[in-house]
Amino acid sequence: MALIASGSLLFLFEGSAKVSAQGPPYFPVQASWFRVVNVIWGSSTNQINAAPGDTNIPLIVTLQNIGNSTITGITETLILQQPFTNASGGQLANSFYQNGSMSPGSTGASQFILNIDRNAVPGEYVLRMRIDYLVIVSGVGQTLYIAQEAEVSVPVLVSNTPYVVIYSVNVYPLTVPPGGNLTISGSVVDTTIATSFYNTNVSISSPVFVQGTYVFIGQIDSNIPRPFSAAFQVKRGNLNGTFPIRIVVTYLDTLNVLHVSSTVLTLQVIQQTTPTIPVGQFQRSPVQILIDFLVRIFEFFFGSPSATI
Repeated sequence: MALIASGSLLFLFEGSAKVSAQGPPYFPVQASWFRVVNVIWGSSTNQINAAPGDTNIPLIVTLQNIGNSTITGITETLILQQPFTNASGGQLANSFYQNGSMSPGSTGASQFILNIDRNAVPGEYVLRMRIDYLVIVSGVGQTLYIAQEAEVSVPVLVSNTPYVVIYSVNVYPLTVPPGGNLTISGSVVDTTIATSFYNTNVSISSPVFVQGTYVFIGQIDSNIPRPFSAAFQVKRGNLNGTFPIRIVVTYLDTLNVLHVSSTVLTLQVIQQTTPTIPVGQFQRSPVQILIDFLVRIFEFFFGSPSATI
């Protein structure tokens, strides 16, 4: 018969409804705990880098049972903090060890799906993981499952090198009046050795643009530049100064992870001034200018007309 104990204090005995606070006549239960032996992004066969802005990215955590008892029913809860969230934006990510029991000294891996904030600072983070599990203890013809809880620290690395690079970006002209037009062009390139990315989109926006735009590129392959170009109009009104232009490239890998690369440019918007006419003067029409020209030619050949009395 299988028996269950919580905190190794409460035991149920076969054939009796009594509850005893004393342990059964089995050998003493030894503590079971864990050690984190490996943490990677991606999968065991396709390890990838994680960068700011990546979403739906798998984190694989491998634990080792360093106790002296077999354990089972392992559930893990990763307690998240900035810049990490779960797939729906929450602060807890859960996983269940699906390979059954884990004997002393053996290891097992679990997967968590995370998002990384776009403004994350690259570097190493340490997350807490709570582990709930059952310790299996066998005695004289009976098996006892003791509910236990443990906590470990999980180191997580965020890289500062995206897979896709934006380069040779050109803004023409660099100085635009309110209501003026400009063109932005550039290229993106996959810097990996032999990996393709899919559903690549280039988003270009600025607070002074009438409207931002998306440029769909699709598949990009290793070391093959893919150009993009788009035209924009600056908003009308009293605009004057330097404004940011944000270019964001999103792309999917074979694990369906959405990666992000971005860069920020600047645009100078200068208010044009209209020349003013001095007081006492007025602009002449083309007809008036022509008449004045003809009068000057007449005076040149025939002299000024004399006044008659």
